[in-house]
Amino acid sequence: MNDFTSSSTFFRIYYPSSFNKTENDPSKWIKWSPNEKYIESLAGVVTNWTTAVKWVIWLLGGEPMVPAMWEVPPSSKKMPVILFSHGFGATRFISSTVAVELASHGYFVASIEHKDTSANMTYYYEDEAARDNDTPTYIEHIKMTFPPNHYEIRNEQLHKRVDEMKKILDILEDLNRGEVTNVLPSTFDLQLFKGLLDLNSVCISGHSFGGATSLLTMQTDDRISCGVILDGWMFPLKDECIEIDKPLLFINTRTFHTEPNLKVMQNIINLFPKDKELYTIKNTTHETQTDMPHIIGYWQNLTMPKLKPEVGTKINNNLILKFLSQHLKLPLSDEECRAYLEQEKDKYVEGGLPYPEQKPKL
Repeated sequence: MNDFTSSSTFFRIYYPSSFNKTENDPSKWIKWSPNEKYIESLAGVVTNWTTAVKWVIWLLGGEPMVPAMWEVPPSSKKMPVILFSHGFGATRFISSTVAVELASHGYFVASIEHKDTSANMTYYYEDEAARDNDTPTYIEHIKMTFPPNHYEIRNEQLHKRVDEMKKILDILEDLNRGEVTNVLPSTFDLQLFKGLLDLNSVCISGHSFGGATSLLTMQTDDRISCGVILDGWMFPLKDECIEIDKPLLFINTRTFHTEPNLKVMQNIINLFPKDKELYTIKNTTHETQTDMPHIIGYWQNLTMPKLKPEVGTKINNNLILKFLSQHLKLPLSDEECRAYLEQEKDKYVEGGLPYPEQKPKL
């Protein structure tokens, strides 16, 4: 968090560490959720009694941990940068399964918590005393409604979100110069990142509302090299003129997309088709590209057969890694990604919905 105001920029960073695999210490792994207030707010966003019961079981069963060590020294290698924007009702940690995987392959990931009331909850400190006494001011989630001016409301939020994403890049430029300030309680030396960020290789990614946020940010900020859109919700930018002549990867799930949503997506692809890719992962739902299936199981489209959460996540992440290896030029082989995707090729298709269901062989 960069300052003591309601408009402060708040994000979590994931990065490759200087430790090797044998030095990975689970006692330093971070809690998935910073505190129970986030859990209560997430349960309220879901508004599903079955899921609420699952939340209770989860709370009684113990705290999930993210397999990433907290505040350890970064790798000394140059790191391409990925900005991540969450969806409606989500948080800065909701897609840690994506962020951790990308960081483990050498990328620096900055995952924002938006302050446009779309996050399930967020906060800021009004001053140093509030921070020192841990008395945050909360910004509560405003649930989605559908009044006649629904588009105007979401489009206004979208532009605020875009401004926040641009501010992250500004802050990362300061971080790379060794000039950034973090007002949150921490003893970690941010000077360790000085000169380590490759700000000529920047990808922006987002899930759902974050997908629309990523597209409009790309449209308006030349510092971004490519984009990865996860189940993008196109409605908030349907009247925007989106013309992106840069590499784009769209990964869709099976159940989320309506015909108008796909039409906006396809129009963006058709305008500059070079280096545009679109995939659909079969037997998945909108939650597949978040941590939720790993934490509480699937709660959407309950009667539909679904991929195991780890399989859906792994297909999603390998599609991203293959794309990034082509366009951000990180000197790591993508052969393992390609081998896995070949192995699981019956579980996803190139292209959008609806895709032809294969009839069983008799």
